[in-house]
Parts: sequence; C-alpha cells; structure tokens
Amino acid sequence: MQQQQPAGPVQQQQQQQGGSPPPVVKLLELRPSVNSTVNTQFIILEKGQSSRLNEGGPMVCVALVADATAAVHLQLWGNECDAFNPSDIIRLTNGLFSYHKNNMVLRAGKKGSMEKIGDFSMVFVENPNMSRLQWVQDPTTKLWMPVGLGQQASGALLRNPSGGMHHERY
Repeated sequence: MQQQQPAGPVQQQQQQQGGSPPPVVKLLELRPSVNSTVNTQFIILEKGQSSRLNEGGPMVCVALVADATAAVHLQLWGNECDAFNPSDIIRLTNGLFSYHKNNMVLRAGKKGSMEKIGDFSMVFVENPNMSRLQWVQDPTTKLWMPVGLGQQASGALLRNPSGGMHHERY
C-alpha cells in the first residue's frame, strides 16, 4: 500500500488557487512538517482538563483522537477546548502536525479549522499513537519518519489482540 505524503508547496499553491480539494490524510500517514498542512478526520476519544499556559493566556487542552489507522494527540486552543468533546467526529482542514514541548501533536494552528461532522460511530484504533513515536529525519529525502513503526503500517498489527479498549494517559 502506497502512503500519501502531506501536500508539498506546489500542491498547496494549487489548492489555494482553487485546484482540486485537498486529500484527506489518515493519521498513520502523518509526517511532521513546518511547510505542509494536514486535512484529516478523526474521533475524539478522551479530552484532558483545560488550563492556561500563563495568566490571561488562552485555554489549552490535549485530546486523544483516532481514526481506523492510528491515534494522535490533538492540541486544542481557546474556544476549541469547549467546542469539542469525546465521541465527536471532527474534520480538520489545513492543520499542522509538529512538535510542541518535545511531543508531536496535531492542531488547527492559526490558518486551520476544525468542524464537528458527526458523533459516536467511527471505526478507530488506539495504536500506534503517532505522538508517542520517536521521529528521525531521513538525510537523503529530508522527510521525517517514525522509528519502530515497522510492519504496523500494513494494518495487521494495529488491532488490540484482546479486543478490549486501552486508554493512554497524556
């Protein structure tokens, strides 16, 4: 199975000029980048407590989200903290997957947007958690790759063998 890479500068320019709609990326296909945006859909599994980073600053919270391929931590800012809840199915448009405090997180950022498109019914897995993987940059291609993901990309090893739920804490 060929993995889609996040949109490069040419694809982003075409999208901004009214080209074809941006491709939806599965969470397992996320790759860190400061230049590429992410368009994806997921379900919110858990949401942490909201807090302020500093007095008078915006509210911030972290949620565990997942799709049929992987899970990832989603950083919510300001009104997003109250707007979304566990079991909401969300579409993220022009989001970012990048480092925040030594962890990879998915977020809308300044130019992205999130909207609730449903609730409760979505197939998902909780492993691998893309935020908990170690990432290294390939010296030749300059693309970031997860370390130790190995054969899990095929989907065969992504399911919880016991069939039960396991919730990671963040």
